[in-house]
Amino acid sequence: MSKIKKAHVTLYNVLFTVMIPLCVLIIMEMLVRCFTGVHLIDSQVDFITLMRRVVTSFCFALGLNCNLALGRMDLSAGSQMYLACILGGNLAMNLTGSLGEAAEGIFILLLSMLVGAFAGALVGFLYVKLRILPMVLGLGVALVYECISFIVNNNQGLIMYGKGRVLSNWWFLGITVIVVMAVMTYLFQYSYFGFNRRAIRGNQKLAADVGINIYSNAVVCYILAGVLVAIAGIFTTVYETRLYPVLGMSSNSYVFVNLFPMAVGMWLARKTNPVVGIFVGALSVQLLILGLGKFSVIGMSSYMQTCIRYLCWLVFTIYRMNEDRFGYAKERKERIALAKATRATMAAAG
Repeated sequence: MSKIKKAHVTLYNVLFTVMIPLCVLIIMEMLVRCFTGVHLIDSQVDFITLMRRVVTSFCFALGLNCNLALGRMDLSAGSQMYLACILGGNLAMNLTGSLGEAAEGIFILLLSMLVGAFAGALVGFLYVKLRILPMVLGLGVALVYECISFIVNNNQGLIMYGKGRVLSNWWFLGITVIVVMAVMTYLFQYSYFGFNRRAIRGNQKLAADVGINIYSNAVVCYILAGVLVAIAGIFTTVYETRLYPVLGMSSNSYVFVNLFPMAVGMWLARKTNPVVGIFVGALSVQLLILGLGKFSVIGMSSYMQTCIRYLCWLVFTIYRMNEDRFGYAKERKERIALAKATRATMAAAG
């Protein structure tokens, strides 16, 4: 491929990736302005809320992608988030009595990430040693982690009212996104771990035959997933001021909510890398959610908003599953048009 053609392909991929959230922004802005009379992003509060939601959705979806891209559906990710935030957050607040407000918030985040890494490592270790189906293992671990989270702090969960305010600042949210994107891009695209991960994703048996340790790679994937969902959980708790413990696999709601941005991100990953794709997917989905939330002023209930969101997910999934058919139909139409043009040219020449 020539340099000029390669530059054109790169430019097309960049424009395609940017156009997805931009189109969602324009469509939702028009709908919101038309029906409610306000702008989609009407104040600084809307902007910060959007940033916070994008960070949490991006981190959680990226955590799901660590395993799901290799065929492991980890249904314990939500319970890992609860365990990491409730256990790590409460432990951090007990240890940071004399620290400043900024240091306290950062320490809460770091210790929660550490607990999340441990929780993910334990799930990965059980998966490697017991060889249980990842989905079945995730269900069992989710029940155990939820019970532990419920016991911690006398069933009060994590209360962050007036705590860790630095985690709510827009600049800290921006720094978090940049750091997570840089680290995960390096790990997925340029590191030895990422090389092995892509090889395993392509063909697990072939990767094992050439000497790649697929089990240690799986454990690292679970550790990274635990760290990422812990980051998402802490920012969610700061926004809601409290994280209540749940039981009965209710933590799985976070898993299913973030499958939509992950799916959009993996679709966009064909034009860019998975990390950037998932970030753009999270931004697009959160713009949609922010726009639907504006319709509450005209009486649209939260249930209807959720229904519309999942309907969009269903339509997107149908399109993804039939994308090859659309491409084939387009190519067939082009071949028919070329054949007719060739026939007309030959008839005119004859």
